[in-house]
Amino acid sequence: MVGGAQQVRVALAQVDAAQAVSAKEQQAVAHEHTLGEIARASARQLQAQQEQRQALELRLAALDAKEHKELTDAQAENDRLQRLYAGADAERKRLRIEARVAANDRVVSDTAGAGSVGNGASVELSERAGSAVWNIRGGMISDRAKLAYLQGYVCEQRPDIEACKKRE
Repeated sequence: MVGGAQQVRVALAQVDAAQAVSAKEQQAVAHEHTLGEIARASARQLQAQQEQRQALELRLAALDAKEHKELTDAQAENDRLQRLYAGADAERKRLRIEARVAANDRVVSDTAGAGSVGNGASVELSERAGSAVWNIRGGMISDRAKLAYLQGYVCEQRPDIEACKKRE
């Protein structure tokens, strides 16, 4: 029976080998399944990120269009006023600014109370100074529009910032 025992041992070894191969195949299948799940999860995450990016790009394009229109309109109004000013006669070209000056900031009589506000005074600027005022106004309009755009851009990127929450 020595030969029969040998055959039994060989048969058992073959069964063990087959089971080991089967276990390795099962591991490979499970590993492949896990990799597939990881790939699908990554694809879903990538798709969501792409959709968020596209939505952000649309919001930024709308912001850009809105702020550009507001800037263009404000610059056109400034240009219109400047042309109106430039086309006026010499008397009307002088830019007049109404000012309220505290009484203690100007020369007043002793009977005026300290710290009181005097009646409005008119200050007249030369043509050159008046022209500079229009240029300064144009620069302020441009700077204000740029600042509004940049604030909007930041708030689109980071709506969680406290200042952005207050804008809404």
